[in-house]
Amino acid sequence: MLAVSSRERRRVVSVGAVRGVLVWRGGRWVVDNDSEVRLLEALRGERCARDRLWAIAATLDAGLVGVGGLRRLNGRLSAITAVERPEEVWRVQVPGDLMGAVAYVCVCVNEEMLSRWLGFALSARLEANLVRGLLPGPGWASWHAPHRRRWVTVDRDEHWISELPGSFWDRLEAHSDELLRAVAVASDPAARPRVLESLADEHRVVPEVLDLVASHPKTPTRALRRRGLRSWGWERPDLRVAQNRSVTAGLLGELAKSLDWELRCVAAWHPRMPVSALRRLARDESHQVRAAVARAVSAPASVLEDLALDRDLWVRRNVAWNPSTRRGALEALLEDRLADVRAAAVANESTPAELAVSRARDRAIRVRRQVAACRGVGAEVLTALAEDSKEAVRREVALNVRTPSEVLDLLAGDSCLAVRAGVAYNRSASPDTLTMLASEEDRWLRACVALNRSTPEALLAVLAADVEPYVRSEVAENAAAPADLLSAMAADDDWFVRAGVSSNTAAPIDLFEALAQDRDPHVRRCLCENYEAPLPLVDALRSDRAYMVRAAATAACERRGAKTAPNTAPRRR
Repeated sequence: MLAVSSRERRRVVSVGAVRGVLVWRGGRWVVDNDSEVRLLEALRGERCARDRLWAIAATLDAGLVGVGGLRRLNGRLSAITAVERPEEVWRVQVPGDLMGAVAYVCVCVNEEMLSRWLGFALSARLEANLVRGLLPGPGWASWHAPHRRRWVTVDRDEHWISELPGSFWDRLEAHSDELLRAVAVASDPAARPRVLESLADEHRVVPEVLDLVASHPKTPTRALRRRGLRSWGWERPDLRVAQNRSVTAGLLGELAKSLDWELRCVAAWHPRMPVSALRRLARDESHQVRAAVARAVSAPASVLEDLALDRDLWVRRNVAWNPSTRRGALEALLEDRLADVRAAAVANESTPAELAVSRARDRAIRVRRQVAACRGVGAEVLTALAEDSKEAVRREVALNVRTPSEVLDLLAGDSCLAVRAGVAYNRSASPDTLTMLASEEDRWLRACVALNRSTPEALLAVLAADVEPYVRSEVAENAAAPADLLSAMAADDDWFVRAGVSSNTAAPIDLFEALAQDRDPHVRRCLCENYEAPLPLVDALRSDRAYMVRAAATAACERRGAKTAPNTAPRRR
């Protein structure tokens, strides 16, 4: 389709219902960035931004515009990806519904910074194969992320990768960046073991690829052994071997004998670590290694009893947190000289209530807070703690469902707002107390009453007409709200309120069917995350027009055992 004027020629490239405009300037077709395409607004997340980016990618794919005609787009994407902290790219700079389109543009525009970002994004496919704890997921130690930031963890969502068309993978396979091609192969869950082994043994192998090979579930054990037992610099693929869920117990035992304390520390977290190796690591000279053993879920009780007498604070605290710790060790830790250890022992789910009560008069605030939060504490102890001079302790008493109603009545008049909010949320509070708190001016208090399942239906109906959408949304999420009230709130003007109804597990099925057609994607996403929503209805939302809805529906179907949608990406060698 051509439009000719006295000054310039214009061509419209259609992709579905979206049109991208090209202008003939200087003897070639270029994208008119100041017209309908409006890349700046697209990258800021304006409506249809994903479709606009797809239009740009299709324009490149059709060969109508060269890379030189997209300098402005190149600059915007470079500005987005050229940040010091990679998590800012993933979490903030690129919206979820733009990830696929931006990735497509990245393979069309040959630029080093974009290749780094795309490689980092593709590496998320190996996230599930790593034991998390001391280290973040794949792609962090590599792609030039500083080694000392490996302690920072962040969740990544890779569902959008399955939506990329076959042309994306074809372009990626023929990309000019050799490193990006290697990363794409090493991060492919369907990669063949012999290909991964060849990547690990290649003489020109780089840390970015080694990081992914060491994280891959199909990497042969012999290749993992060669990489895991070798001394490295700051890239540390050997630490990835210690995280790999597919690594054998024998190799973990070898890693536990390493001279490097960091490698021994990471390996100690692995659930497959042999008990004999854990016993040896429990006597390690490094307190970081002993602390990792003390927190390991596979640590035997006898080892934990020995570590409970360790001289290091962090070791004793981790033993106090570990649910496998026996009563005798917990009794000793409750008498520890450091408050952090005593508080951890009180918070341990394996600590009997009578032992936790013994610390009700502890001098440390954090210990008394943990005692007040215990579900097995009696009414007498809670009544005494309700008179504590510290607001943090009284708030935990106000939140405890075992607190007597007469004590909650007194705390409802506390000078601290957080304490009154705890009473408003407590299901043991009396109807009169909840009615009094619902008349407060602070919306947080009214919202806590609205979310309380013990709130009378008449009071819920009053709060459903509150001027604050935040309060109404809490009523909509309350499973004790009557069906007729939820039906009325499903038509609320504020999407926040409709999303509350959509996430309510007690909502009628007919409401679920209506909310699945809601105009706001946040409402449909909340419906996918509701485990009481009909599975066929959630499965149908996997083809929703909004990425956040498709990703939530796919994840929900995977959790509930539904057959997942086929991956459109072809298998790579």
